[in-house]
Amino acid sequence: MIKGKAKRIVPLIFPSEFAIIFRYFQQGIMRNVYKMFKDAAIDPNVQQKLNKPLSAEALAKEHEEFLDMLIGKLEKKELDPMNSSTLFNHPVYDKLSEDEQEKTDLTAINIMGVIRQIEQVWKLEHAKSFQIQNLVETVWQMKSKFEELHGDVYVI
Repeated sequence: MIKGKAKRIVPLIFPSEFAIIFRYFQQGIMRNVYKMFKDAAIDPNVQQKLNKPLSAEALAKEHEEFLDMLIGKLEKKELDPMNSSTLFNHPVYDKLSEDEQEKTDLTAINIMGVIRQIEQVWKLEHAKSFQIQNLVETVWQMKSKFEELHGDVYVI
């Protein structure tokens, strides 16, 4: 027998087991939430408001031009949504410090994720829908805010 403090034995939980345990935990919580609200009635006026888009406006002219340019680059294969380096304006990007390039890379990954969504929705609808409006606005904002700080690092 070992003298001194007893060692605790900690069981190992593998990531796959953790995921299963977490899923059951989530399902239990969701069951409780469902039970609390299953008999709740939604006011018809509220439901009608929820079913309407937040804005019925068309795309702003600059956003419409941005979407057309983006779709054009995707169709011409100048922009590959699975390769974030196709988004870079290399003459500007190559002059950035290593730290700024890392920030640019991370932002490019996020922007390309939204561009993939735009491409998928566009292939399904070929229309400037409410969903496309929101996605274009998201890319526009991400790109604009980043380029304010780091220069014209993206080709879009």
